[in-house]
Amino acid sequence: MDVTEANMAESREMASGLRRSPGHILTDEEIEILKKDIEALQADISVFKFNKGRRTSYIDESDEVRVKGDVFPDINSIHPRDLMSSRAVLAHEYYGHRPYRNLSTPLPYGSWNDEFRASYMAAQNAPGLSNEDRRYLILDALERAKTAGVSITYNSFIRRILYDY
Repeated sequence: MDVTEANMAESREMASGLRRSPGHILTDEEIEILKKDIEALQADISVFKFNKGRRTSYIDESDEVRVKGDVFPDINSIHPRDLMSSRAVLAHEYYGHRPYRNLSTPLPYGSWNDEFRASYMAAQNAPGLSNEDRRYLILDALERAKTAGVSITYNSFIRRILYDY
């Protein structure tokens, strides 16, 4: 993989808002907390690599979820991406990006629809998420569409998650 491909692979990021800095080195204690999140998500722990890469992201070529300090939320923000829990971030990467790695027509890394799909599918399919985790994932998906100027019609799943009906 050349430098351009490596940068593209690293550009598929979940935590790109005002979350904790990706430069924060995860401590052993924080890694243990994250491992419990991974277990609750019923995800394959061998896919997760801690303190590797530039930021929390899924890397298609190596089938890795790289986990950095930006996996943790910024509770001082009002943006759903910043507020979602580390478990929701891990679900976004594992259940949102990973299942789509071998598509014959993949979406471009970091495109609004790639990130929309990742948050939406994680909210819909990841086990072990709280209602709040699912809500923030859906709000993140909708925010990504809004930023791209795309209007999304709320389906029954989105209405149930956001409004409980």
